Amino acid sequence: MLASIPDLSGAIRSLSGLWRPLDDLMRFAAVYLVFAAALIALLIWLHRDGLRACVAVALGAILAVALTAAIGALWDRPRPFVAEHFTPLISHAADASFPSDHLAALGAVTICAWLTSRRLGIVTAIIAAVVAFARVFVGVHYVSDVIGGFVLGMLCGGLMWRITSLAPSVFERTDRLLVSWRLRPAGR
Repeated sequence: MLASIPDLSGAIRSLSGLWRPLDDLMRFAAVYLVFAAALIALLIWLHRDGLRACVAVALGAILAVALTAAIGALWDRPRPFVAEHFTPLISHAADASFPSDHLAALGAVTICAWLTSRRLGIVTAIIAAVVAFARVFVGVHYVSDVIGGFVLGMLCGGLMWRITSLAPSVFERTDRLLVSWRLRPAGR
């Protein structure tokens, strides 16, 4: 099973260089599509439980990215382009490959989006899958890196969702205040 994951990574990377428009699309997705998480957070903000969800998203993503840095410091797994001596399709530091911080952040957003709105959760999961594929395609991650990052992010986002549920009155009061200042939509 574990041997098949690096083979899958190689199979995905072998698609690069075959068709320039696909390479360009994967470069864009690998670098910029993660910023779609900000748009998802805005859509979550507009939801009835948006304040709590956005706090959980932010704290979950911060925790997940911090943990990816700690894991990378403890286990410096070389990136595919370093280990296999090739030039990736995007410019990237030769730092630790596992786990993917892009997917960790997207994992936190995905679980909080899912718990707020199933539709937003599905859209976010699709975005995360595209980013994961693209990060492997361009040669900066293995499949196990993106899966590990996504799972870590989902756990961190879920943990923050649970923690924020312990203070409903704080969120209700703050939400009413934000609505009165017209910083949050009313009556959703």
